[in-house]
Amino acid sequence: MASLNESMIAYGELIKETDLQQAYKGLMQFMKDLRTHLKEKHLEYDVSANLYPGYLDLTFFSFTTELSKKKDLKYMVVFIHEKTEFQIWLSGRNRKVMSAYHEKFKSYKMGDYTLTSDETGMSAIIESSLVEDPDFDQLTELTRQIDTGIDIFIKDIEKKYVSSSQY
Repeated sequence: MASLNESMIAYGELIKETDLQQAYKGLMQFMKDLRTHLKEKHLEYDVSANLYPGYLDLTFFSFTTELSKKKDLKYMVVFIHEKTEFQIWLSGRNRKVMSAYHEKFKSYKMGDYTLTSDETGMSAIIESSLVEDPDFDQLTELTRQIDTGIDIFIKDIEKKYVSSSQY
């Protein structure tokens, strides 16, 4: 493993020699715009004011619906940097809530969704891909794809899993 100094030299070279900085700035702007889009289009969502930029691992923001908030749950729109993939996650208010729902959902058939492993540091209870190969040259279409995927995920999750769950 390289030392911090060696890593910083390599980082500087990447910034100089690649489009990394432009890509990162573009992603941050898109995520801010997507967050604003959801807040303005979906008044039923309580969209967080915060955008977690991450450490080039994942970038996300969260929001709740009336039902998810009552159940101490939240949704997260997540960009996985290494995969260049958008996902949506069902998460909990805290670790205790997440573990309780994880235990309850173990007996459910997940279909197209992934029940995460219940381990220290988990960020999601259920994960689903929104866009696996995003086209950042078509931001309007990308926003539409993500928005549609979010809508399908929420309706499905709340109908099949959350509405009848009590942790």
